[in-house]
Amino acid sequence: MSREALRRLGAAFALGAALGTALDALHAYGDVERYPHPALGELGWFVPLEFGLAGAVSALALGQLERIVGGSRRWSGWERARELPVLAGLYVTSVGANGQGNGVLAAGLLVLVGARLAFAPARGDWAFALAAGVAGPAAEAAIHAAGAFGYTEPDVLGLPLWLPALWANGGLAIRRLLGPLAVPPPARPSRSPRPGRPGRPLNGRPGARARRARLRTRSRRGRS
Repeated sequence: MSREALRRLGAAFALGAALGTALDALHAYGDVERYPHPALGELGWFVPLEFGLAGAVSALALGQLERIVGGSRRWSGWERARELPVLAGLYVTSVGANGQGNGVLAAGLLVLVGARLAFAPARGDWAFALAAGVAGPAAEAAIHAAGAFGYTEPDVLGLPLWLPALWANGGLAIRRLLGPLAVPPPARPSRSPRPGRPGRPLNGRPGARARRARLRTRSRRGRS
């Protein structure tokens, strides 16, 4: 792995650790989730490491996913910065809606991500929303099953109904915030053309010029 790739992974780890820990603190102090053995205020000791690794993995995955959807682009400073208040607002909203408002919040978050995909999309945004909406809750379900933390108002598999939709919105933010730190995937090997037979083009059919040259040679031999 090149130095540039390592630099990007380090920066993605730092950004993920800082941003993820800050957002997770909103949930912890807002009584949306609890850690059985808090060490960093209301958070578990592993939270910065967890979100740092998530940032590094996202930087690796972004490059691969951008290649698949063919939508890689440069994000302006404004396009990146505006995702921060959006994420913070969604987390604060989930604190207020936690419990009886889980279903309403889930519907609202789905409407929001749908509106962004319909009216302000970038090419391939749907893939990032889908990937985050599946992978994020799956990872949280695994961590919850290990007993590392728990939600105070769970609905399914220890998770609230709105969590996949929150992660889907987060997928759009992750693409923009970590886009400049995405690690490009290795270049695909190029295929060399198959060599043709001597005196024939690569497709195996004799060319008109070669055919005329053979006819001239035979004609000279016949006259001599």
